[in-house]
Formats: sequence, C-alpha cells, structure tokens
Amino acid sequence: MCGIAGFFGPKKLEPSKELIKKCIVLMKRRGPDFQNYSKNTFNNISSIMIHSRLSIIDPSKFAHQPMEDENGIISYNGEIFNYLELIKKYKLQNLKTKSDTEVLLKFININNNLPNKDLDGMWSYAYLNKKQKKLTICRDWFGEKPLYYLYKNKCLFYGSNINYINVLSGRNIEINEEKIATFLSYGFKAISSDTQTFDKKIKVLESSTALSIDHSLNPKKIKIWDKKPEKKMISNNYQENVLLLRDLLKTSFSRRLRSDFPVACLLSGGIDSTAIAGYTKKFFNKKLNCYSIFNKEKSYDESKQINSFCETYEIQPKYIKMNALDNYKFLEKIIEENNCPLSSISYLAYANLNKAARDEGHRVLLSGLGGDEMFAGYYLHHMCYLISNQRDKKFKNFYNQWERFTKPLIKTKILSDFSYFKTQLINKNYSFHEKGEVKKYLRSKKTPKISTKKYSNNFFRNQLSLDLFEHSVPPHNLSADQISMHFSIENRNPFLARDIFSFTNSLPDHYLIQDGFGKRILRDALKTIVPGSILKFREKIGFYANLKEFFDIKNKKFKDKLYQSDLVNKYLDKNSIDGILKKTHLNNIESKFIFNTLNLAILTKIN
Repeated sequence: MCGIAGFFGPKKLEPSKELIKKCIVLMKRRGPDFQNYSKNTFNNISSIMIHSRLSIIDPSKFAHQPMEDENGIISYNGEIFNYLELIKKYKLQNLKTKSDTEVLLKFININNNLPNKDLDGMWSYAYLNKKQKKLTICRDWFGEKPLYYLYKNKCLFYGSNINYINVLSGRNIEINEEKIATFLSYGFKAISSDTQTFDKKIKVLESSTALSIDHSLNPKKIKIWDKKPEKKMISNNYQENVLLLRDLLKTSFSRRLRSDFPVACLLSGGIDSTAIAGYTKKFFNKKLNCYSIFNKEKSYDESKQINSFCETYEIQPKYIKMNALDNYKFLEKIIEENNCPLSSISYLAYANLNKAARDEGHRVLLSGLGGDEMFAGYYLHHMCYLISNQRDKKFKNFYNQWERFTKPLIKTKILSDFSYFKTQLINKNYSFHEKGEVKKYLRSKKTPKISTKKYSNNFFRNQLSLDLFEHSVPPHNLSADQISMHFSIENRNPFLARDIFSFTNSLPDHYLIQDGFGKRILRDALKTIVPGSILKFREKIGFYANLKEFFDIKNKKFKDKLYQSDLVNKYLDKNSIDGILKKTHLNNIESKFIFNTLNLAILTKIN
C-alpha cells in the first residue's frame, strides 16, 4: 500500500522541484517508509513519477519505487496477491527482488502496458513504457485503490489523492456544487455514481479502466474489463457448486494473507468476516488478531455471534470502545487530507479499529467488504429477487418465504412492501429508497438526477452489480482506504476477487436467495467453518455506529459545526434539521443525513 502522483506533458510546464517536494511531504502518510521520484524527458515531453512506500511485501530497499528495468518504470499503490503464481505461469526469471512490484512491472512489460484477467490484486499504477514513450495509468477490477487525474493545457496530472494533484499543478480546489447537492440527496451512493469528484476539475478514473497518453498528449481511455462474468456454470449439481465455491474462497483468502508484516482482521457477527477468520484458522493454521466494535446499541450489538465464533476457534476478541479519538478534530483532519467526505458514521468506528490495530504493530487489516454484494446479503436484494422472479411458477413460494422470514426484520417501508416497491420502479428510484425521506430536510424538493449504468437485463443481477461497482462497494472502499492510510495500514477485501464474481454470476438466482435466506450458497459453503448459529441468523445487522456515540448533537458546538458553511446551508431546511437535533433517538436515515451534512460543512469550510 502506497501513494502515487505524477505529471506527463510539455517539459516547459512540468512542476517545479519545490512543488514536487511539497507533494512528497503530503504523501508520507500513505507511505511512511520511503519516498522518491523519477524524472524522464524525451522530445520536449516530461514524465515525473512520485512514490511513497508502505512496505508490506519485501521491505528491502531493492523493492523501493519508482522501479525501473530496461523496458519501463512503474509507480504503484496496492498489492498483486497472486504474484507467486504469475512468476511460474509467465516463467519470470532473474528477478532482483522478492516483491510483487517487480512481478507487476515484468507482467505489464509483457502485456503491452495493461493487465489481463490473470492479475489478481488491487492496484492503481502509473507505468512509463520507455520504448513507446507512453504513460499508462490504470485502476483495478473493483476500484479498491483510488486514482484521480486532471487534464489541462495538454498536461496530465494524476495521484492517489486529490490534494497531490492540486499541489503538483499549483491550483486550489474548486468545490463542485453539483456533487454537494447529490451527496445531500443520495448520501454515499452518489460518490461513485460518475467520474466527478468534489473538485470541479478533477476526475476519478473508473475501476477496470486505463488511461494512456503519448507524445500526441491526447489521453485515451481503455476499458480493461466489461464487468461481465466470463464463466458458465460448470455443474448443475448444487453440492458440487458449494464445493467449488469453498475452493475459490480458500484460494482468494490464502493469497490475501501474504505479507511480511502482521495481519489482523475486522470481526463482526456476520458471515463475511467470520468466514475470513474461520478459513484462516481452519485451513492455514494462522491465528489472526480480531478487532470488533463495542456497540452500546442493543439493536446493533453482535457480541453474541462474535463470542460464539471466538469460542469455537479459541480466539480472544479485541473489543474496541469508540473513545480513542477527538472526533471533531479527526473528522476535520481526514476530510482535509482527502478533500472527500466519509461514506458513513461507521468509518469513525473503523478509525478506532485501525488505530488499535496500528498500535499493536499490524500493517494489514482484512475486512468482509464485498460479500453482501457478491452473494445478495441486503434486504434490497431480496426485493429485487422477487421482482425478477414474478413470472416464475414458484413465485408464490418465494414470496411466502420472504413474507415469513425476511419482512418482519425490515424497518424501511419501501423494502417491506412489495406492491409499494413495484410502484416506485416507474420512477427508477429503487436503488435510492431513502431519498424520499431526505427531501424534507432540503429547501428544494426537486431531487438532482443521478445516472446508473445497466449491467444486466436480470433486475436482481443488475442491482447486485450496481451495488458492487457503483453504489455500495466503491464509496466504502474509498472511505476504508482514507482511514486505513491515515494510520499507515493496508486494507484488504478477500471477497473482491474477479474469479468469485464470475462464479457467483454463473449460478441460478435461487442459489443466492433460498428459503428466505440471502447468501444461501455462501452459508452452505461455510458449514464446518463458521458456527451454525451465525449461518442460521437471518437478520442483517451490519457494521453500524450511532451518531451519538461520537457527538453530542444537542450541544452548541455540534450545531455550530453543522451550520458553519454558507454554501451547504443554502441547500438545507434548518427548521426540519433542528427538529432532528432535538430528538432523543435518531433513526438510521436521520443519523446518516446529519453526518453527511456535517462532512460537507467541514469540506466546504476548509476550502
């Protein structure tokens, strides 16, 4: 895990040494172990590649970046988890390091600057092909690692962070009011719905995308994956598919344990994180330190499930209380570092977990992000499943199972009323079912438009892909990266593997939702690995922390912070919001909206 930044353009417009040094100073948080840059010129064109390193694999000085060989130069952020397999498959010889960086450099040399499906990892890289005199920047399959760019005056600036680009280009941030409006209306789902950022001129490079620029100085985008499954179902036998999934998980999890430094794991009472910790202990005989939230709210308390898992594997859970940080100062610091709001209140809890892991010497932290989106773990997915199977002769049975087992657990009207949900499809706002509640807190009752791509004609599958590639995983990846890198920790998500995606998308829908259970095939694959009490637990609790855990919302200080920005205030109906602040208990939607507003107030005020 590292930070990258750079420039490609006319030599006369290249950043000064002073600006490069300022950028390096900013980058030390992402890479405290080593910082350096490489400068190359040809035909009056300049390429500057800056790197800051957090050592995870091969911490020797020989694995520092930018790394160069006879063909090219690479500066990259992330990990290639299957680098050992790539060495064998591509017969890579005479390697000078034991790093995944050198393997990636050789791999890109061979594959004409770009990845192919053999690459299993997370990355944002900049690669200069010395023979072609071409720069390529590229982002991984699921957008796990951030990458931004600015193109102006035939100059390309890029970086892991918006601030790196602004320092190198000598400009100040220009707040994107359109992004402010969509974030207030849609919350975190608006963050990755397009290529816009909270800076009007800086774009985010989409996942599974490369951008190349050569002597013509005209950048060209290249899609490296269409995000469609490549495989057909290998077997029609359910149990055989359960065993295939078990092997896929074993492969993905084992690769993501590779590190020359201690690895820790987030542990909730849900299936995804217990699967990771369970596989690690059962198959690889490694005992991870597991960190869990101490949640005061009974409705979000998963300690019973956590303790059940830990007793099974004789693990001592580490419960972290939410009082290790000055929450106002920390929130202001993290927003200032990244010029982007956090996706949810839960990331303040996540920060406490990262701090605890860092303080105990860990550099890698595993999470279950992506499991719900791969295997249909949300209540929204149950509803979309019903919509997709309305004409199935077994629909009545599907509906009865949902009504009996799932509906009683749901607190949101649109997700607990099938008829009402169908009426909302006309307006195509099913993905953003909370926006109707949020309207009353805004001056304008007209909701800004937000675009969504179509990944599949199957309504259920399309929603899973929307959550995986736009609405859910990308914004959560972004916030997790922001927090983890603040503490110089690498966050890894073992479920986010392209092979797992292709496998789950080759299966019939009812392999995912069956008998009122979401993630059915995953539950069955985890028998003997995760305690039965967890596998049979139907309620979706989720990684959640209450706003009141971190802030006294009735305090004058909180109100002053909330209303400190004139730019944000012009969107708000203050009377409605004041009504929320007076309440003894805030529901989930109210807590989210207040936290989102606080984030934007800070973001716009510091700029």
